[in-house]
Amino acid sequence: MMSDNNNDNSTDDDDARKRKSDAISTTTNNDPTTSCPYLDTIQRSLLDFDFEPSCSVSLETGPHVYCCLVCGKFFRGRGKQTPAYTHSVDEGHFVFVHLSKGTFHCLPDNYEIKDPSLADISAALHPTFTEPEIQSIDYNTGLARDFFGRRYLPGYVGLSNAGKTDYINSTVQALAHVKPLRDYFLRMNHTDVFVVPTQQPSNHKTNNITHNNDNNNNKRKPPKAPHRMSDLVRNFGELVRKMWSDKRFKSNVDPHMLVQAISRTSKKKFQVGQQAELGEFMAWFLNQLHIGLGGTRKPESSIIYKIFQGKVEVVTKQGRRPLVSTDTDEMAGDPATARVEVNPAELVADDHNSKANGKNGDKVQDKENSTSFTGNEWDEMSTVETNFLQLTLDIPEKPLFRDEDGGLVIPQEPLVTVMKKFDGVSFSEALTRSGVTQRKRYRLVELPPYLILHLARFKTNNYSREKNPTIVAFPVKNLDLGSYTFPKNERKPLPTENEVRSMDVKELRAILKEHGRDDIATKAVEKSDLMEATVDFVCKSLPDLLADKYDLVANITHDSPADVGREGKHDPLQEGSYKCHVQHKVSNQWYEIQDLHVQETMPQLIGVSESYLLIFERKSAQQADLSR
Repeated sequence: MMSDNNNDNSTDDDDARKRKSDAISTTTNNDPTTSCPYLDTIQRSLLDFDFEPSCSVSLETGPHVYCCLVCGKFFRGRGKQTPAYTHSVDEGHFVFVHLSKGTFHCLPDNYEIKDPSLADISAALHPTFTEPEIQSIDYNTGLARDFFGRRYLPGYVGLSNAGKTDYINSTVQALAHVKPLRDYFLRMNHTDVFVVPTQQPSNHKTNNITHNNDNNNNKRKPPKAPHRMSDLVRNFGELVRKMWSDKRFKSNVDPHMLVQAISRTSKKKFQVGQQAELGEFMAWFLNQLHIGLGGTRKPESSIIYKIFQGKVEVVTKQGRRPLVSTDTDEMAGDPATARVEVNPAELVADDHNSKANGKNGDKVQDKENSTSFTGNEWDEMSTVETNFLQLTLDIPEKPLFRDEDGGLVIPQEPLVTVMKKFDGVSFSEALTRSGVTQRKRYRLVELPPYLILHLARFKTNNYSREKNPTIVAFPVKNLDLGSYTFPKNERKPLPTENEVRSMDVKELRAILKEHGRDDIATKAVEKSDLMEATVDFVCKSLPDLLADKYDLVANITHDSPADVGREGKHDPLQEGSYKCHVQHKVSNQWYEIQDLHVQETMPQLIGVSESYLLIFERKSAQQADLSR
């Protein structure tokens, strides 16, 4: 009886193998597809590729981990005695996909499957974008549908919270809607491991050109070798592509792999289950992205510096030094090593030798240093120009009042008042680690295409952490920072309408080319058409583009429970949560995203929310492609 059962099993196995061999033999040498008789066993509803590729049996990670397309579990290897091979034999699940390469295999026969019906799984595993898709992605108004029939708008999807990781989700949501940064990562794919370092910008000095070609060849620097991207960069890029994909099996994304990469890179400073200040995390995260992309101290050495880096001039009045001092490195007279403990204005992210802990007060380069000793209270004065990736603004403390019904009246403060710190006139006091009082004056020398403002709401003392609930009111559009900018080189005045109309065709084309609008000259057929188009651009559009006007891109707020006040009974940071506001520009609709919850909101509510971090886009950046 036992032998009859064995014979029946062997007969079934032979029939199955014959069925597979017949399916493979039907393909010709000219046909690139390789059929598999078990494709109808795939269960797409069980597939989830957002988690770390680790074997469910051995818990090992590595480049050779496969996903069973029948049950959705991960297994290592493909050869005999491997968990994937054993699973295929024991469970009768034959179709697998390589999680790194994206290739499909049939086990235990171990042959590769090439079938066009698997294209949707490839798109869900590793989304890719063509150049036309990237150019038109902002104009997409149609809703995509996941495998379960739920509709979602690509780019405006929820992110799962692994446990007090809402500060990571809000940061990713905000950065994923910075157009040049998003397009930069959409052009990549999962196979990209190396990145070519950005060349030195053309506005910097280059080697002198002589008539001796041999000398020129000797002076030219060889091209830089490609830089291997860090795991943090690759996971962030993969997450951005999944967020903007319209071919997902589910309408939300799990940032599990990015959260794990952040925990490893920060040495568990930012980890699951522990809330963190988003402003501090944003400074650390931008710094790590810059380093992971091969960035250096030079301007525009990475996409991060290209779009977020600005320049500020800091004038420091140094108080009298203590009579006894043994640590000369902490003397505030040395601006290259001075540390400011109370809300510094700049967060510099070009110190590669730091411990990547996100603390304020990195080293800066001393451009100009003048010291004068007088008998007054302030003995020294120094002027330093330093770069920044985000500006920290101090919110003035205001008392809370109760209305007639006993409710708290939250005070408000306009953003222009908070920005007074950078008017180039006002001095703010700070205390160094060595106990020396300093007075600092800040002047913005150069503003970046995308400006990040961090509103410092939290204040920590020896006993508790307090939060300043003052609402900072700001405009959603046309934030004018011209009165806070002091450029080194004055801008030449624009030609008037009469001067433009007196130009010939060559001069009209030259002024359009100077401001990067050759497309206007290309579309014009007659001189009259070129004239009217140039007048419209130079006299109407160009002044706003050259002005220091910004539009809001993302707004991150921090909400605390109603019972958490200023008395220090609860920690407002640990008890609160973050959420992000982003705009769909074509429909002019704003969305409020908090973890998995995505809903529409009105722009009037954004300007009076309890904002914590703001990202503004310069109007001139809307016309240029900064992602290349």
